[in-house]
Amino acid sequence: MNFETDYAKYYDLFNQGKDYRKEVDFLEKVFRKFDKQIKTILDLGCGTGLHTEELISRGYKVTGIDLSPEMIDIAKKRSPSAEFHVGDMSNFNLDKKFDVVICMFSALGYVTENKQIEYFFKSVKKHLNENGLLVLDVWNGLGVMHELPSSREKTAEISDKNIKITRRSFPLLDVKNHINKVRFLVKVHELSSEKLIVEYEENHVVRFFFPQELKKYMNDEGIQLVHLCPSFDISEELTEKHWNMILVGTLDKQL
Repeated sequence: MNFETDYAKYYDLFNQGKDYRKEVDFLEKVFRKFDKQIKTILDLGCGTGLHTEELISRGYKVTGIDLSPEMIDIAKKRSPSAEFHVGDMSNFNLDKKFDVVICMFSALGYVTENKQIEYFFKSVKKHLNENGLLVLDVWNGLGVMHELPSSREKTAEISDKNIKITRRSFPLLDVKNHINKVRFLVKVHELSSEKLIVEYEENHVVRFFFPQELKKYMNDEGIQLVHLCPSFDISEELTEKHWNMILVGTLDKQL
């Protein structure tokens, strides 16, 4: 089996419970909080383009970047009016600037090396308008250390596709390097007959971050951290009980 092809093929089905509309509602709350007139958005690690699709439906002009050609192919079919690029979000140059740069669904966690993270923020700065916003959704290291990763199984049934997907995770925490190495065993069955359609393994290496750590990376590029909260509650205070966090940064010197 082709891991990249199957991963992209079943990605949306497995994540069908993710509320992209609610997450874009949250983004618009951020825009209003900082009184920004937003027209153009750069979606880093855009995946199959579900955030992009929702943003376009609300009138924004969106450009997406993802490392996976298979993901980008799906995103292009989903949102033909958007602009998509296959590329590495830790080092890219589109020769244009945006009102907002977003990086959702813990996509920054796949940028695991310190130097790559530095280049990520350099690239973001290069593509942000002076008063633009950066919105990051990442794993919160405080939460990861409070509730250590454990082996879990998740099942999704998609009746109109007649399939059932089961994914079991086997995490291996590397505390020193702020890394969680996760091996997933994925099985796709026919829902009606239980016949195995495909079975494959995914291996993900995901970095978790601490608030002050990311604040330092942002400050080094002149990006000021202006808001920190759990994902996706703009009014709640972040604690060690939250596994995911949102950081909002701006190049606006007045804030």
